[in-house]
Amino acid sequence: MNTRDKIIHDFAEWTAFSATRSGCPIKSRDTVYPLIRTPNYEALLTGDEIIQDEFNSWHRDSTLAICHKENRLPVGWAAKLINVYLKTRIYIANQGRKGLITCIHPPIDNGLWNGIMEKYGNDQKIISQTHIVNRIKDITTYDTYQTIIEGCQLIAKRRNCSLIEVEELWQGTEI
Repeated sequence: MNTRDKIIHDFAEWTAFSATRSGCPIKSRDTVYPLIRTPNYEALLTGDEIIQDEFNSWHRDSTLAICHKENRLPVGWAAKLINVYLKTRIYIANQGRKGLITCIHPPIDNGLWNGIMEKYGNDQKIISQTHIVNRIKDITTYDTYQTIIEGCQLIAKRRNCSLIEVEELWQGTEI
C-alpha cells in the first residue's frame, strides 16, 4: 500500500470508529476496529466497473457479517460503520472502481433524518420510507435498512444527485 492509500485507509477507519461516539452500543477500539475491517473492501476498490446490484449484494453481505461477528450491533450501526468508511474512501478520496461513487449509501443517523424531515416532511411517500424507524438502534433487519435507502433513492432522484449526496441534508453540525 502506498503512502497516500495508507493515509486514506487509516483515516477512513478512524472516521468510521468516530461515528460510534454517540449512541452506539459498542465503543471499544479493540471491538470496533475489527468490525470495520470485516468487509472485503478490496472487492470494491479494484476491478472493472461496478453496478448497483453488485454493490447492494456486497453491502448486505458485509453488513450482516459484521452483525454476525458482534450480536450487540444492530444492522443500522453495522451499515453506518461501512457507510462512513466508504464515504471517506470513495466519495471524499475518490478511490474505487468506476461507477462505485454512484452506488454507495449515505450514513443513516439522526442528523440525516432531521434534514430529510425538514426538507421533505410533507412528502408522505418519502417520509413513510426514510422514517420507518427513527433511531439507528431500531434498524434491526436489513429489510428495514433497505426501505430507508429506497426512500433516500427517491430523494436522490428528485434532487438529481447520487445517493451519497443525499448526505447534503445532514444536520449534524447545526447548532
